Amino acid sequence: MQREILLFAAIRDAAGTDSIVMELTSDATAADVLGELAQRVPSVQTLVPSCRVALDNRYVANTQPLGAAKEIAIIPPVSGG
Repeated sequence: MQREILLFAAIRDAAGTDSIVMELTSDATAADVLGELAQRVPSVQTLVPSCRVALDNRYVANTQPLGAAKEIAIIPPVSGG
């Protein structure tokens, strides 16, 4: 099924877009999203290992299935100033 993945901060800048649509299986996990993103958008490959996935505004483990999440977001580490 097609899912829209939201991209934030440095990963958004590296990808050149704020979202990407992916074809994912019904049993896809957060790790599958990260792996697919790295494969499809080479410019983000160095950032992906330090990113977290959030489902419906909650960070999840990479082993977490996407399930029926309405919002999937990839968020890199952020720093304040």
